[in-house]
Amino acid sequence: MSLDQRTEPPASAADPTPVAEPVPAVDPTPPADRSPATNAGPAEPAPEADALPGASGADAPSGTSGTSGTSGASGADAPSGAEAPSGAEAAPAADRGGPAAVRDPAAAAATRTAILTIAVAVGGAFVAQLDTTIVNVSLADTSARFGAITQVQWVVTAYLLALVALMPAAGWLASRFGTRRTFVASVAVFGIGSAACAFSTTLPELIASRALSGAAAGVLVPVATILLTSGMPRERLGQVQALNGSVMLISPLLGPTVGGLLVNAWDWWAVYAVNIPLCAVLLVVALRRVRKDAPAVAGGGRPLDVLGLLTAAACTVGVVLAVHAFSETGLSASPASLIPLVVGLASGAVFVRHQLRTATPLLDLRLFAHRVYRTAAINIFCLGFVLFSPMMLIPLYFESARGESAVTTGLLMSAGGTGVVVAGLACRPIMKKIGGGTTVVIGIVLTMLATVPLTALSSSTSYVLLCAAIAVRGLGTGLTIVPAMTRAFESVEPRSIPDASTQLNLVQRIGGTFALAVVTVVLDRAAHSHHGLVPAAFADSFGLLLAVYALTLAPAVALLIADRREKAARAAALQ
Repeated sequence: MSLDQRTEPPASAADPTPVAEPVPAVDPTPPADRSPATNAGPAEPAPEADALPGASGADAPSGTSGTSGTSGASGADAPSGAEAPSGAEAAPAADRGGPAAVRDPAAAAATRTAILTIAVAVGGAFVAQLDTTIVNVSLADTSARFGAITQVQWVVTAYLLALVALMPAAGWLASRFGTRRTFVASVAVFGIGSAACAFSTTLPELIASRALSGAAAGVLVPVATILLTSGMPRERLGQVQALNGSVMLISPLLGPTVGGLLVNAWDWWAVYAVNIPLCAVLLVVALRRVRKDAPAVAGGGRPLDVLGLLTAAACTVGVVLAVHAFSETGLSASPASLIPLVVGLASGAVFVRHQLRTATPLLDLRLFAHRVYRTAAINIFCLGFVLFSPMMLIPLYFESARGESAVTTGLLMSAGGTGVVVAGLACRPIMKKIGGGTTVVIGIVLTMLATVPLTALSSSTSYVLLCAAIAVRGLGTGLTIVPAMTRAFESVEPRSIPDASTQLNLVQRIGGTFALAVVTVVLDRAAHSHHGLVPAAFADSFGLLLAVYALTLAPAVALLIADRREKAARAAALQ
């Protein structure tokens, strides 16, 4: 069974958190002169305000930045008496409708700017993540138009390879050209690539256009995260990450349903054409309402680390191709199929060595020296099994073992969105009360409990039971991904947000690809044992995955311990 016939992992996540000031959180000081995140742990959160998230510094002059570094101070760190009112002061007055809201129209404008910036950033990430699953349901119709499914699968593969190849450059692009400019350019290229896909007349045209869209998505997803998190006070990261995490988890669930409806109403090209108006709206709002990049930041930035970009691209592409080969052949891979793995490992070693020695690295790998950041990143990689395995197995069960259509399957899968929404609402207060690491442990335990009924799937398993299990899985997944991402961003300095965003999105993407490959091999062997994709094959697959979910508790407990150590060190420093 080919991985390319399955759902691609969403482009992640990884993503997280809004901001009113779209200027990138980039310190123009060369990375060699920066103090690594390990030298300064997260600051004690400021007292909670009733501000609208992301409104901080929304009305600052364009020459200032909403982030730390020489370009300005973040909303959390801005000195009193700054030229523009902070969101923590302006938004509440506007929300209460008191005299300040009437006397200070600038405060209301700052709030509107913050809301639109949040909407644009989340919308951009949503479009890119939706595209990872919306296309899969059109492959059969695309094959009928262009040829064999083995060739059409390159529509999916080209997108993924281009995405992981360009993603390491996202942080540098944001620092060199500005976050707003990079976001707008990536949305525009993504829209152009989608239009080219919709109007393709040959398979090579479609594959090339799909690769263009993947390259744009590889930049768009982490840059959207930078736009969301730059200048965000630490105490607001949980709130905005819950919003962004909910969108990240729901968009792949919506993909099959939306794609099925579009293909049924029109044809294969509709799954690409739908991106054109969405990108157009994002471009108009971003150009008119998101504040421009500061000239000093947009014109400066560190030089491009060409060797770092080439080795990073070779590493990520090699690893993804090796994982694909594993999903096709399992452990019986031929020597030739190991070439991508060797290339990936060798180029990865060169990349790491070069990044730690050069004065202007493409990515600041020293962030991994921080215990909380490192542990959170490991969780994000491992949680690919929790997040992506049901997105492949459960739809296949509905379609292959129960004979449901793609649209009905999508509607049944949308039950998981209920749990995701609940997790989005509950995650922030739970994290404040018990900590991010404990929240991740609870989320994994809930996911395991919801998986138990799936280990006994049959041809007559109640749909009510299945939808309830899917909903609880959505709740558990939301309580794992969101806290892990939030703690990772909280553990670094604001100027390191671009590097952290790129790294975490890559970790999530590669972890998800690896998880899907393992799930593909497990299901293929179960189907061979049971002579087809029968319910018993899916039940056996979930039984094995339940043991894998238990293993993900180890990094979650490590994050819990790191959280408590950091809290104890902070308390000792205050005494």
